Parts: sequence; C-alpha cells; structure tokens
Amino acid sequence: MKIQLFSQSITLGDNQKQYLEEKINNLKKYEERVADEATIVRVDVKKNKVKSGDEKIVTQITMYVPSAVIRAEVNGSTVEETIDLAVEKLKKQIERYKTKKHRRDKGGQWIPESTLETATENIKEIDPDSIVRRKKYNDLEPMKEQEAAEQMELLGHDFYAFVNDDTGLFSVVYRRQNGDYGLIELEKKND
Repeated sequence: MKIQLFSQSITLGDNQKQYLEEKINNLKKYEERVADEATIVRVDVKKNKVKSGDEKIVTQITMYVPSAVIRAEVNGSTVEETIDLAVEKLKKQIERYKTKKHRRDKGGQWIPESTLETATENIKEIDPDSIVRRKKYNDLEPMKEQEAAEQMELLGHDFYAFVNDDTGLFSVVYRRQNGDYGLIELEKKND
C-alpha cells in the first residue's frame, strides 16, 4: 500500500502524519487486497476557511484498490477527529468491498467467488463560477447496473456515471430520497 498525503491551507505536524499513517495501515487487517502493493491511498486534508462553526477541517481519503475505488470524506474540528471518522467510514466500505461475490476483470469476464477470495434537496440557481471541479473520462469500461450501484456506494456518492453493459448507453445510477436506486440512460438520437 502506498500512501500519498496532500494538505491545503494547513500544515500537518509529524505527529499528525504518523497518526494518519498508523490509522491507514490498520485498514490492512480488514482485507488482503487493501494491503496489496498496487493499492494507492490518497489523503487530502484541507482547512476550509468558509465553513462556519467548529467543522473547519475536511479530510478525504481515496483508496484505489484492485477493481474498485473506495472513498470517505468528512468534516471535523481537528485533523485527528476527521481521520478517525474517515477511517470508520472506510472500514464499512472495505467490509462491503470484501463481501462482494462477483466482480469483473479488465476484460469484462466475471471472476468467480473463489478466485475473488484468493486474488485478494433544495434546487438552487447555479452560478457557473461555483463549479469548482470538473472530471473528464475518455474510456469508460462497460458495467452492469448492479456493479455501478455498488461502485457508487463504495465511493460514498449519491450518483455514478457509467456505460451500461446491457444497452451500451451512457447511464447514471443514483440514490433516491427513499433509499431506492434510480437509473438515467442517455438514448441516442435517431437522425
């Protein structure tokens, strides 16, 4: 496991860095694939100057593990508090990742369970300047709707964009307010 640490508007002390590394390394005991040398863990800690109240520290931990991305983002008053909260979220997501019975390899073929175990609200007017992050993807690998919903849960997002393996269409799976899932598919125009 490789840990990459980034901080913004805050300087982390050696004790805080050591605390963070110990907490992240403790996650290895939950799943062998997390301990894999190919796993990369990116930790972003920033001080949010705009936040009111005590929750001014934002910690985001993203784990790039084999066949998935697991992420937790939390707010808190101290670096240690946010690390503890993020690690607790990650533990739950790692358990979910570990218990998945079927996954696909890079070629889209299903990996059997035995191989897997061993291989290890309110609408607001949006100001265009308020969009602070953009992501672009060139090649999305097709996946089943269930896989996309699982990936969304692993990331801790409310939606997940993907190419539907069954239809070949660009799709978005999302979590509805009642806890169910919804699916949006972009149909191709008939000229």
